[in-house]
Amino acid sequence: MNNDIKVHDLHDLINVPREYYSISIPKSEITHRIKEALGERNLSVRKLADKVGMKHPQIIRVTSGENYNIETLLRILDALDLEIVLQKRESTPTT
Repeated sequence: MNNDIKVHDLHDLINVPREYYSISIPKSEITHRIKEALGERNLSVRKLADKVGMKHPQIIRVTSGENYNIETLLRILDALDLEIVLQKRESTPTT
């Protein structure tokens, strides 16, 4: 089963500028996967913060989908044994 969310599939469903949702959808998926990993490991935000040497508000920003920097994200992903895979984006059909 393919659970990937394709941005162009949502183009007609939401009335949001493409630039915004092309960022927010993958960001929400990252947030969801991090929360899942925390639950699977029975790890609290505070424990994760201690593990990666950060303050818990930094972790909260990531898990709540707020703005955060890439270094924070990478440290969290590393601690949870997660990674982001970069690939060339499929071209989206024009309407």
